Amino acid sequence: MTFNKIAILGASTLAVCVSLPNVAVAQDATIKVGGRVMLDYTIADLDTPDSSIRDSEVRRARLFASGTYGSSVKYKFEFNHSTGGGIELTDGYVQFVPKDSKFKVKVGHFKTHNSLEEETSSRFISTIERGAFTDAFELNRRVGVSVNVSGSNYGIDVGAFGTNVETESGPDEGYAFAGRGYYNPIKVDDTLVHLGASWRYREQGDSQSDLRYRQRPYTHVAPDRIVNTGRFADSDNFYGAEVAVLKGNMWAAGEYALLSANGSGANDDADFSGGYMEAGIMFGGRKAYKGGKFDRPKVDNPIGEGGMGALALVARYDTIDLQDGPYLGKLDTIVLGADWWATKQTRFALNYFNVDAENGSAKSGNGVVGRLSFDF
Repeated sequence: MTFNKIAILGASTLAVCVSLPNVAVAQDATIKVGGRVMLDYTIADLDTPDSSIRDSEVRRARLFASGTYGSSVKYKFEFNHSTGGGIELTDGYVQFVPKDSKFKVKVGHFKTHNSLEEETSSRFISTIERGAFTDAFELNRRVGVSVNVSGSNYGIDVGAFGTNVETESGPDEGYAFAGRGYYNPIKVDDTLVHLGASWRYREQGDSQSDLRYRQRPYTHVAPDRIVNTGRFADSDNFYGAEVAVLKGNMWAAGEYALLSANGSGANDDADFSGGYMEAGIMFGGRKAYKGGKFDRPKVDNPIGEGGMGALALVARYDTIDLQDGPYLGKLDTIVLGADWWATKQTRFALNYFNVDAENGSAKSGNGVVGRLSFDF
């Protein structure tokens, strides 16, 4: 994305905010500045020549400004220093919250409404990386507008979108529609049950390349995707189901996703799938949940306040199947993780992973990823 695009989007959105009549005056405006830093180091080996990985990266380095204008407008602008060295826009939106209404309208650049784990901030996901299907099926941010209605134990989001601002654009750059709903049938004391489902339809524009589906062997520093279908589709439908249970200091969660890809020209159509299951326990704290996604965990006795922080342990099985007709690639991953939350904003994470692939660039491999992360 060019600087001009960032400037235009930011200035336009801000102009809408400040020009709204009778919404806010200067003394009603608030602003909060914050950010996050995530530093990773990976030691891994795959069963192919020259596949030893000993590498570090700044996985995320973000700064944001957010706030309100009066009681009816919220905004957020966040930028990330990408691993390629550039500056990219992550979130850039304004949300309108009419008084005494359950409805909210969001306009700008933000994630399509899909997947429990994709909706959860990278600060609060259970493992260092999200489920393989979230990247392979490109659940990402786009320019668009969405409407939300929610209550104490449910929420529904629907939206219409253009493309991601980082995508090369042209006279015809495609579009997407997405929706997600969740419900908490149990939400009492220390027990909560989450049920959710989501859908997305996207179509490439004539000026865009065909869609492809691919994934790395868990670690983000891996130089190549271990499974890759190549480009063949001009549109697809995504369907996702979610479930999570929190009980005291324990939790379990899982998702299952289906994707139906429509081949362009003479290319074959294909149906792919993916998902994960995980279970964990937290000593000295507990996993938190808010508004249809996991939230900042509770740390009972953080460092600096006379305590030792909290320790979280998690086990996960993750799978993605990209094999249908002429398209090949299947990846199964086991992850064992340990997190030390020194404070509620400082996390030291260690993940062991083992991958098993079919028809990929490697058949198997394993490794360890460590992460230091903090936010402010």
